[in-house]
Amino acid sequence: MSSSSIRRYHTAKKIQSAAIALAIKNGLNNITTEAIACAAGISARTFFNYYPYKEAALMGPQPDYPEDAAELFINGTGSLLTDLRELISVHISRFLHEREMLGHLLKLSETDPKLTALRNNAVLARRGKMAGLLQRRLPDADPRMIDILASAIIAATNNATQSWAFGVSEDFVDAAMENLSLILPAAQLLEQED
Repeated sequence: MSSSSIRRYHTAKKIQSAAIALAIKNGLNNITTEAIACAAGISARTFFNYYPYKEAALMGPQPDYPEDAAELFINGTGSLLTDLRELISVHISRFLHEREMLGHLLKLSETDPKLTALRNNAVLARRGKMAGLLQRRLPDADPRMIDILASAIIAATNNATQSWAFGVSEDFVDAAMENLSLILPAAQLLEQED
């Protein structure tokens, strides 16, 4: 990542943090993009260089899988689960200092339809990115299986995110690893008889 990209990312995160703090303090309906910009120490014009509206600022920059870790996963020679655990561990470890902010964001998204829709879109985007990584790793696999597996992986990590952000799990990485290990047993439930 270039130094300008890093600066841009940090500014985007600063805006997100200011937006969430204001939404928690004053209520989402009572904040404006101007107030968020002021709290973030930027101009209103600069705000719009990063986000088109306040709900997008609350969501923050879309997290992508770290490029190096993604390439290691794609070219991995271990089991798929072993290499996937490494990728997910590297990915979510970047957010360990954002627990409180994530918890606030999740709570806010439960009460605001626009924020809920943005969050759902972000989940779909991550699922698409995971499917792309799986397809590159397993080019001969049935695309339907890739899509189903990507959905299960994203469901596992989303569950871990919620559990950790709300204080149910104390270790984000451990929660994600445990959930990933449940994918195969969960699929085996399909074969069980009542």
